[in-house]
Amino acid sequence: MFRRFRKVLFGTVHNGQKAHLFIIKRKEISFCVTDFGCTITSLKIRDEKDSWTDVVLGMETLAGYASNWGSFGAVIGRYSNRINGASFELKGKKISLSENIEGACLHGGFPAWGNIIWNAKKVCKKNACGVCFWKEFKDGEQGFPGNLKVQVEYLIDDNKQLSMVFRATTDEETPISITNHSYFNLRGKDNVKDYELQLFADRYIDLESSEKIKSVAGTDFDFTKKKRWWSESMLQANPDFKGYDICYAATGYCGSKGIPLEGTPMVKIAEISDPISGRGMSVSSNQEGFQLYTGNYVRFTPGKEGRWYQQNEGICIETQSFPDSPNQENFPSVVLQPGEQYEARTVYAFYNYMKK
Repeated sequence: MFRRFRKVLFGTVHNGQKAHLFIIKRKEISFCVTDFGCTITSLKIRDEKDSWTDVVLGMETLAGYASNWGSFGAVIGRYSNRINGASFELKGKKISLSENIEGACLHGGFPAWGNIIWNAKKVCKKNACGVCFWKEFKDGEQGFPGNLKVQVEYLIDDNKQLSMVFRATTDEETPISITNHSYFNLRGKDNVKDYELQLFADRYIDLESSEKIKSVAGTDFDFTKKKRWWSESMLQANPDFKGYDICYAATGYCGSKGIPLEGTPMVKIAEISDPISGRGMSVSSNQEGFQLYTGNYVRFTPGKEGRWYQQNEGICIETQSFPDSPNQENFPSVVLQPGEQYEARTVYAFYNYMKK
């Protein structure tokens, strides 16, 4: 049962709708989430000294989220990552989307799922509690075909785990890839350049190459063995290096297509550790890929507790289908069919890795 659950007013958006904060606390973990964009505004982990650390970046106010471009903590859809040319062809028909970055549609375009009010209710399950959001997107919204019913569920449990489930059904064929865009900082401060990273992925997506899906072997993208992700030698070799923003193919993924359907099993995809706090984070998912993003383009962004976020102060592990899949005939299909249920699952588990 719930140890603590509160719902408070967060503010009012431009059309007069009210946004709320849902505050859920358990013995070892707590989080706040708003119905504005299904956005996780804080995620606090308790340590052995009985102190709490907020391990996600975010804003202090609703206005901060509404005016920010970085999708901090928000849900992303109908298609996460980029679709090149801001268009694709489906059943012989060209589908045009909004071009919100040069030459592409990023994270579904406009209106962004992270900038609208969702329906919400509290959820109580065995040893876990959280919030379920839902909304129906009409045929043609953001340019995508099909009426799409979406459910987003966030739960925390007594094992210091944050679980996410994204479900969707459609009445017409439509590409889909839903994720959450939280930036993690396991220390709750400073940059993340000294974090160690291990990825359970031996291939990455390179849309500029002829192969499209390439091996990480012998490249700077190889994190199959645990190592510090930032190095001065890399910066010396490439002075323009700002960090990573790249999609990997999850090694253990065994879904029948490029989107996870109901029952697709989960596999471990990443381990991140902070040598200062001793805190680690393990990520598991049933999606075919995930984007590693190290906050390369975050600059002078007003955040929580008077902070101004800078480059490389957070790491995103965005579980998703491959970028531009609707235009890539050799990629697994990401088209959801009527009668199918899209069900993407991700679990972020926190622990003290020095005692693991």
